[in-house]
Amino acid sequence: MEESDLHIAIVYNLDKEFLRGDPDELAAVQDTATTTEHIYGAMCRLGYQAVKVAVETSLEEFARQLKQYSPENTLVFNNCDAFIGENKGSVRVIRLVERLGFHHTGAPADRIYDCIDKARAKTRLMRFGVPTPPFQVFEQPKGEFLLKFPAIVKPVAEDASMGIDIESVVTNRKALFSRIDHVVTTYGEAAIVEEYIIGREFAVSLWGNRNIEALPVTEEDFGKITDPLKAFLTYESKWVENSMYFQETISRPAKLKPVVEMEVKEAAIDAYRAMGLRDWGRVDIRFRDDIPFVIDVNEIPDLSVESGFPRTARLAGYTYDEMIEQILDIALRREGWRK
Repeated sequence: MEESDLHIAIVYNLDKEFLRGDPDELAAVQDTATTTEHIYGAMCRLGYQAVKVAVETSLEEFARQLKQYSPENTLVFNNCDAFIGENKGSVRVIRLVERLGFHHTGAPADRIYDCIDKARAKTRLMRFGVPTPPFQVFEQPKGEFLLKFPAIVKPVAEDASMGIDIESVVTNRKALFSRIDHVVTTYGEAAIVEEYIIGREFAVSLWGNRNIEALPVTEEDFGKITDPLKAFLTYESKWVENSMYFQETISRPAKLKPVVEMEVKEAAIDAYRAMGLRDWGRVDIRFRDDIPFVIDVNEIPDLSVESGFPRTARLAGYTYDEMIEQILDIALRREGWRK
């Protein structure tokens, strides 16, 4: 295929309402449409023949839109992180993309599913020997608790810190089962409970396939939040700009001893490989007792201009457009569409 024949179809979710979960968290899901505009603008400036293909409420309609293009010369840029407001719904979208014969950026559908389901992700990390906090899954607010307090309670399959607020860290059984009840009732899914790691929190953005490069490590600086049981990323700290937790949480370049930086980056690369990520991704780590505990693996990091991955790329010397070009170049070379 000649490069001049290449088309890029940016696939993304366009969600207008929540069918489940907390309606106040809709902003996190709707942010994907704004991010797509940033990606599309970059691709146009770079000279690519780019189109946007939204998935809303019908996979059939989405398929009709995508079938206007040929899998022979169209690469799907996957920016879909939900379907009808459900995080796992994005797996259905990408499985359809794959069934239609399209190549796409990022992890394959089965690996996306593994990342979205936090219990599956942690089981896979443990199988590959990657440190991650011990966990349990609760389908209902009762049962034997086998971990140690403090613990953090999250929906098992949500993203963007949805379902995580300042009450998510618990220190006793009453608070534990109350929080599990909240998650199960509000999100209609199981709760995952992890031992809460008190320590520094790092984010490592990565890209590549056979050769994986870790970009500069950033640290979540929780500022004046002196209580370690409240110093963690919540939905509020990520999305509610007028909140104290948003204003007191700042991502900044991490100041690390070389040996610690190496350990953090190696753990992130190990997690990237263990989860089967492709092209680019992000790994979140809590560091305690010289152990980098992987707490989250994000297979499709947010690419909005001021989000973590682009900020880290800027630290590495890439403009936003150069970052998009790099991700595309990595994917196109993996597919053999570029030498």
